Amino acid sequence: MNFSSFFGVTFGITIMYFALQETTPDLAYFLQMHGILIVCGGTAAAASISFPVGKVLSLLKVFMLRVLGRNKIDFQGVVGQLLELNKKAGSGISSLNDSIAGIKHPFLKEAVQMVATGVMNEREIRSALEQRLKTTETRYLNEANMFRIIGRFPPAFGLLATTLGMIGVLQKIGQPESQKLIGPAMSVGLIGTLYGIGLANLVFIPIAENLTERTQEEMVLRRMIVEGVLMLKAQVNPMAMRENLNSFLLPRDRVTRRAA
Repeated sequence: MNFSSFFGVTFGITIMYFALQETTPDLAYFLQMHGILIVCGGTAAAASISFPVGKVLSLLKVFMLRVLGRNKIDFQGVVGQLLELNKKAGSGISSLNDSIAGIKHPFLKEAVQMVATGVMNEREIRSALEQRLKTTETRYLNEANMFRIIGRFPPAFGLLATTLGMIGVLQKIGQPESQKLIGPAMSVGLIGTLYGIGLANLVFIPIAENLTERTQEEMVLRRMIVEGVLMLKAQVNPMAMRENLNSFLLPRDRVTRRAA
């Protein structure tokens, strides 16, 4: 479980709960099917028109795995693993085959397999890995962009729900005791706007920003892996390898000589 994302979701729900409770003790008042149907249904319909339905449904899995899932980027662990592999490569590139099963990061495993076969030269390995990196980056950013685009829909449908509510308010003008009916009718109409703004700014847009940030971190890690395995191929000495890999990290995150 990603504690930061889980805390954000929980904190957001808690803040909204107390804000609604301060508005009125009867929280059931905010469960207006009029607004829920227009905002949620309209957003789902617009999303299905904008993207294939299968991709829209897959966003739930993306949210669970990449936002709430435990997927902290372990830069130091990867650097340490590359340095260990460098030591093994000293007795021959083919000896790396024994370590492949213990590599957890899928991109690092693929990269080491390319080196261990001994068939591809450095230029070919770089070309293949960089293309895979670009493919993954494009897919991850597309997922973030889908959340960002869908986040534009709820406020618009919230305004639509409010507009329909205002039409109902205007119909009451001129009726007996209309002054007592207009206030409650307006409050019901405005709940649609509340749903739209809340759904966009507490759900879709934060998720999009989270995914964008995680993608950037993942791409830094993968670029570091590309350079690391190419140094494995060239059998660069461990000190030079460590310092080159540390160049991808901030000073506080770098692997020290003792750790290597």
